[in-house]
Amino acid sequence: MSALRAVTEPLKDSALRDADVGDLAADCAARLRVRLARPQRAPGDWSVELPAGGCTCDLCVTLRAFLAAPGRTVFEWPLAKQRRQHIHSRIEAAELPVTHVTRRQGRPYTLVLKKTDALFAREREARARDHANLEWLAARWHVSA
Repeated sequence: MSALRAVTEPLKDSALRDADVGDLAADCAARLRVRLARPQRAPGDWSVELPAGGCTCDLCVTLRAFLAAPGRTVFEWPLAKQRRQHIHSRIEAAELPVTHVTRRQGRPYTLVLKKTDALFAREREARARDHANLEWLAARWHVSA
């Protein structure tokens, strides 16, 4: 989308012609229509997807299961320091809408994970952005919305 928004005038003398950019616009519009056709998240669906790739250790399998559970919002997980650090780094690297705080009582300390309302806000913002982008493509590049 950023490349399309950067094109502000016809590309008559460029190696990249308006027709090529029009093809790109049509492809972007098709992708946006697919995303917008997906059902909206149900109000009580707290499932979060851990991005594919990365680690597949037993800790990440457990983290993935918690994140995928639509009805679970809190997970109290007794873990040693190095294992807690691994989970902290996975959550931060993926920028997940999950808080992760260590409760320093007992041994091992407990990592408390909480899914946040940002999950719903991010999805609403993404849908609104996709809708606005599709409308802009329809107006500027004459693709079907």
